[in-house]
Amino acid sequence: MFHILANLDQEERWLGTNLTRKVKERISVMSQLLVALAPPDEDATIWTLAPVETFELRPVRPDRPPVMSVGAPPRSDLVWCSPEAQRFNDRRFALALSRTLGCALARATEIESLAELDAHLAAGPDAAWVVKAPWSSAGRHRVFGATKVLAGEARVAAERLIALTGVVTFEPWLERICDVAVVGAIGDVVQVDPPHAIHTDPRGGFRGIGLDRPPLEAAEHDQLIVTAERVAHALQEAGYRGPFGVDAFVYRDAGERRLHPLCEINARYTFGHVARALGTRFGVTRLGFDKWGRPELTARA
Repeated sequence: MFHILANLDQEERWLGTNLTRKVKERISVMSQLLVALAPPDEDATIWTLAPVETFELRPVRPDRPPVMSVGAPPRSDLVWCSPEAQRFNDRRFALALSRTLGCALARATEIESLAELDAHLAAGPDAAWVVKAPWSSAGRHRVFGATKVLAGEARVAAERLIALTGVVTFEPWLERICDVAVVGAIGDVVQVDPPHAIHTDPRGGFRGIGLDRPPLEAAEHDQLIVTAERVAHALQEAGYRGPFGVDAFVYRDAGERRLHPLCEINARYTFGHVARALGTRFGVTRLGFDKWGRPELTARA
């Protein structure tokens, strides 16, 4: 039996918060897809945060559906995110590395107080922005604003987030054209897969993965691969071993198309890894989710 620990709440644990019951149920349903990462000739048990009913995963292992259990396994053959990877998933690590690589967004910075945020906004343009907690996933723990004056609900939300986390990262919120990512693995050597599309809602919330070649220009494709390789080698030199992903996006700036090749680092499995496994083994080209977290798969005819 191959035991998978679906600890999709690891970022929340690092943050010291807890997911709602509905979110726990949703990601527990989503975690059934992790069976695609198990050896094809082994039965698998997936350990989740909440009880779920196993549903038929066509075409994913119809003859060997996973056994779903709640809690922690006696041993883990695969863990969604290693607790030792906390500092590599911290957005401050990604921001520092983006500065080293020369691809940090203008005005991206760390903020430790509401007064600092007020001053940073006052010194900049009257434009959209977002602040993010050090750890989060699927678009949670963010505060958006659209002006250089922090007021109303945004001020209350920002104050709460800074009080909770002690620090947030500030970024300009740009006019996105498309979201993309690269996944791979880091061992003694580095493996980097081709880019894939990330389907998101208007606020960056995760909706799915598209494995067909994303709408990147040739130079953007090459820049993203080079950046992902440099990120992987930086993680390797810092002592990280395991799966990783780099999120990026193409945006419009004063009418010009630009690539931000390092938005976030995920030092863990992502649904990009899951989608790649589904694509390799079952011809899946798109992985999406309905509002309950149930997978919606598109495969080649």
